[in-house]
Amino acid sequence: MSQIEIIEKPLPAVRLAARRAVVADQPEVASVVGPSFDSVSQIIGGERGTLETPVALYETVDDGLQIIAGYAYTGPARDGFEIIELPAVENAVCGVHLGSMEHIAESWQALHAEIFARGLVHSGPCRELYVRAISEDQSDWVTELQQPVRRD
Repeated sequence: MSQIEIIEKPLPAVRLAARRAVVADQPEVASVVGPSFDSVSQIIGGERGTLETPVALYETVDDGLQIIAGYAYTGPARDGFEIIELPAVENAVCGVHLGSMEHIAESWQALHAEIFARGLVHSGPCRELYVRAISEDQSDWVTELQQPVRRD
């Protein structure tokens, strides 16, 4: 299992320019997330500061897994994406995944094990904040895993 430092903290509200999709199975996620970010970035990429905070949100729904992928955004709504308001979260368990998305499931497993060990339960969709996601090979990527929680 992955060794990551795990902390509890509040999460700020975030207004996203994002695309939404639902996939039936986990292996489909990668084929949706990257193109969603690319699509939104093509629309808003010329605006100063708009591509600095990429966020993805994952939530289990009846049809599978809903994915929301986009960027923190203060500008107007436009064709090609929707404005999605993520509410502030009073308490979340967070950890940092370093490197390729190929191994991110191990970091999520470590985070969920710690949630269970602390006697907490999920209280909303999980988020991934892509702190650094530039290189093609993903070796230097830094992703903050964020899971809203509450005491049961």
